[in-house]
Amino acid sequence: MDKHVAMKVYVQIVETGGFAKAGEVLRTSATQVTRTVQALERELGVKLLNRNTRRISITDAGASYYERCVRVLQEIENMEADLQGSKAGKKGIVRISVPALVAKETVVPALPKFFAAYPDIKLEISIADHHADLVEEGLDCAVHVGAVNDLGLVAKRIGFYQLITCASPGYLEKYGEPSSLESLREHVGVGYAMKTGRIREWEFVVEGESRSSPLKSIIVVNDADTYVACGLARLGLIQASSFMLEPHLRAGRLYEVLTQFPSNPRPVSILYAPNRNRPKRVGLFIDWLMELYPNR
Repeated sequence: MDKHVAMKVYVQIVETGGFAKAGEVLRTSATQVTRTVQALERELGVKLLNRNTRRISITDAGASYYERCVRVLQEIENMEADLQGSKAGKKGIVRISVPALVAKETVVPALPKFFAAYPDIKLEISIADHHADLVEEGLDCAVHVGAVNDLGLVAKRIGFYQLITCASPGYLEKYGEPSSLESLREHVGVGYAMKTGRIREWEFVVEGESRSSPLKSIIVVNDADTYVACGLARLGLIQASSFMLEPHLRAGRLYEVLTQFPSNPRPVSILYAPNRNRPKRVGLFIDWLMELYPNR
């Protein structure tokens, strides 16, 4: 049995919470993962995991072994990087989660420069507008727009976006432009349903204080692309992050309104787990990504 491989398998089982999920991350079968950890337990002479048909749990011995495995594996990676020189840290796969429009408008257009600088790093990008589960999805890091509520993750601020309020020229021609927050009563907006099912309220800053405002609507959607499409189709005012709307503003398909009432900036953060040191390639990607947001 290759003890190094077995340790990697065991760490993945603990961090993903299951044999099948560990197999997906390691690109092997759940059966092979099970055999590996069984062989490891036989060689060590201790039970590392309690398992039944529904879930697994880690034993006291398993928890201690996991912590040591993490340290040993990281030390091996650092040692190999030192022996092989700086190039070693610039090689391997970085698995990330990025919101769809951040990927489309910010990350993907800049990737040729990244690959020119780091030709031996490969990226696996998962497009997701929800809050990614790094452990369950086997991710190295995730880009997140908005407040970070997961206290179990490290959140590194890399920039921000502004919420702006817009309407299509066709909508403004028919209904006119709102001149104040009170005038919004005479207008309709496209509703956006949060993951919780709650309809997102509109946000404005008035004399330094945040104010939320409901807005009547004739349509509610739960997808960012569809939300913008509704605004373009003259179905109502929309309020969204600048990165979503700037291409349409530049092209004249949308027009910003209520500019005297801005919103609080929405932070853009990159998230990663604190329980182990990041590989150098992940740190390189994070540093590169920060350069895309110079106004941080």
